[in-house]
Amino acid sequence: MSTLHDWLEQAWERHDTQAQELAHELLARATALPDDEDGADAVRLARHTMLSHLARPGLLHAFIASLPAGAKLDPARSRAEWALAQVEGRRAEPLPEVVAWGLLGDVVPAELLLGRLDSPRVRLLPLETRATNHPDPAARRAYAATVHNVTHALRLGPREPALDVLMIEMAELERRAWERAGTWMHVERADYHLALCHAVLGHGAEAQRHAAACIAACEAHDAEASERFFAHESAVHAAQAAGDREALVHHRSAMVALLAAVQDTDMHAFCEQTLAATPQ
Repeated sequence: MSTLHDWLEQAWERHDTQAQELAHELLARATALPDDEDGADAVRLARHTMLSHLARPGLLHAFIASLPAGAKLDPARSRAEWALAQVEGRRAEPLPEVVAWGLLGDVVPAELLLGRLDSPRVRLLPLETRATNHPDPAARRAYAATVHNVTHALRLGPREPALDVLMIEMAELERRAWERAGTWMHVERADYHLALCHAVLGHGAEAQRHAAACIAACEAHDAEASERFFAHESAVHAAQAAGDREALVHHRSAMVALLAAVQDTDMHAFCEQTLAATPQ
């Protein structure tokens, strides 16, 4: 018999492709959620899905109202209520910065979906100096991760000039944030993200520059095969944006060669899916 834990593992895997269906499943489960870590995880999933993917504050209201009382559910409930209050423009009890900055990763995408295109500049850019110089490494990481989530949402969202400019601003902010918050790999992956963002806009030269930085970082740090695989993936997209057929074939061939060296079963399958979707 499937446990809540098993269901949650599967739900997180499909939340971005079946958000509407999953939100209603979560609402149906709300009253019976246990007062434990799995119950708290269900609340986190509901907050993320109903705000970041659906921008449905009313649905999250209904979910929160249906939750049973519980000491272990309360922190997750409070965080969902705080995020909801931000989206609805209501006052809320302040949270520690490390918590609040992480929650903005759901608030800002929801506001973008609601048409508030100034949200990233209003909520994230003014925090940059404080966040990237924060004495708590966890706070710096929370801010950088949130900027990544917002950039990702913009890259996968609709294309229009204002959003395109905003996406590049956020991708550049993401890289600066990870320079202060993470390891070489975080910065390398920010270059990966910048390459993809420029590529989707047809900025070939910029995309190739960041893809090259991504590959160079992997080589300098003797990165494992899967990390190199995705570095070359970004270079394929960059080459396509630049109209550079020779480079595209070269980097796609590198992906094929690296795929054979990826040993982890799940990662190998993911790399296969990525290769199948990569331009030829």
